[in-house]
Order: sequence, then structure tokens, then C-alpha cells
Amino acid sequence: MNQRSITRESQMKLGSLLGFDVLGSQDWELECADLNRIGEFLDLYEDQGLNDDERFALMALIVASFDDYLSTNRNDVALASRIRRHLTTHFELHKSTIHYWSLPGESKPETLFSITPFIRQIVGQGA
Repeated sequence: MNQRSITRESQMKLGSLLGFDVLGSQDWELECADLNRIGEFLDLYEDQGLNDDERFALMALIVASFDDYLSTNRNDVALASRIRRHLTTHFELHKSTIHYWSLPGESKPETLFSITPFIRQIVGQGA
């Protein structure tokens, strides 16, 4: 599978828009994840002013943040629906993010991310 990665330019633009200081990190989306800002991140994603690289980076941030959110045993159907809609609608753009979080071949519940079952549902929908 061709792995897409988050560009430094995307980190810089999103960092400026969202007030992040972390730039150039390989794990930018994990370091900047914020379970309390998912709605804000989705609002920016839905704004048509981003290019594909920026949307890819922002969705990686959204998914990492939602994983943190789910790990607190919270559930927000509306939030999950918004994320699911974007991942399925833009499946090709986000394929490497989906692949990473789905943990293909892993079956032990204790080794899965909190978001893995949610992501596997998206994969199972044949997106």
C-alpha cells in the first residue's frame, strides 16, 4: 500500500490555523491530538479552504483525537457520524490513516486502539 504522509507544509498551515507549536514531528497528529477540540477540527475540515494534503493531515489529527476520546469511554453519535461520513466519502485520500488505525491482522482486544472497531466498520462498509 502506498503510504501517504503528513507534509511539513500542512503541519505549518494547520498549526497556524489551530494554534499548535509542534512542527516537523513524525507523530504530529498524535502530539497535537485533543479530544476536546474534535468538533473544531471537523468544522475546519468541512471548510472548503484546505487542499488534499491539509485535509489528509487534519483527518489524521481528527482520528487520533477521536481515539483519545473513545478511550475515555465516551460516545457521541453525531461526532462519530461526521467522522465516518468524511472517511467514507474521501476513503482514497485517507486510506493510509484508515489502514493504520484498523490494525489489520490484529485480533487481541487488548492490543487494539480504542478507535479500531469504529475504523473496521468503515473498512467493512466497502468504502
